[in-house]
Amino acid sequence: MKKTLLLALLFISFVSHSQTITIGEGTEITDRVPINLFYKYAFTEQIYMAEEIEFAGYIKAIKFRTAYSYNSDFTADINVYMKNVTRSIFEDGVDFEPLAEDNLVFSGQWTIPANVDDWMTIEFDTPFYYNGTDNLMVAIDKNSENWAIRYFKYTDASFKSLTYNSDTDNPNPYDLGAFTGDKMAINYRANTKLVFGPNNNVVEIGVETLSVYPNPAKDVLYINGLEQNTEVSIYNAFGALVKVVNVSSEEAIDVSELPTGLYIAKFGENSVRFTKE
Repeated sequence: MKKTLLLALLFISFVSHSQTITIGEGTEITDRVPINLFYKYAFTEQIYMAEEIEFAGYIKAIKFRTAYSYNSDFTADINVYMKNVTRSIFEDGVDFEPLAEDNLVFSGQWTIPANVDDWMTIEFDTPFYYNGTDNLMVAIDKNSENWAIRYFKYTDASFKSLTYNSDTDNPNPYDLGAFTGDKMAINYRANTKLVFGPNNNVVEIGVETLSVYPNPAKDVLYINGLEQNTEVSIYNAFGALVKVVNVSSEEAIDVSELPTGLYIAKFGENSVRFTKE
């Protein structure tokens, strides 16, 4: 019997509601992370370990905890980047994580309002898919020349943060090696909340029971009944397209590079579920 379901609801129920992961509950204060607003130009990278997050899915917002309330609003132009990474520390100030344009999740103004001593939220333009197995790197780039003294609460975390600051040299996120200002790796990280939620762009597809093998699949997958040069689109459990191939029923689909998890292979009006082990 054919049923139409949201792909994100097909496998894992937690993607149908928001969930917030809090990392860090320290009470010490800093002006360096999540971003140093005291300088005209600043850039930071912070690493969060997979075992701290213990969750996979789309991150739709991030929050940082201010230390005090202030008498006036302050607004800065910032870019926020996210990336799944294997690194766990920054060795020193030049040991940055390279970025690309597709790592950008937010570009715009971030306002810290007056008379508010609370968590400050940045809602992303583009939800970021965190895979749950790698570590997570969050980078923030401050581009506006205005500045203000603002403090945030942090928690000790050995060499988990990288900070670049300058009043004359604006760090280029895509060419960080050229930065000539103040740069260092530090032993603490801003208290952070990661807000997970459903992807509003999940793919809606029909699901039928068809023959695939082996299931679970480790390196290759076969789908019975395909015609010659059938286009097969593979989606992960959160609705993201991860692979497109043209195959027939006698040809193997290479799934060795896919992370462990649940997937849908869609071809024409038909779809079939399989597990990657």
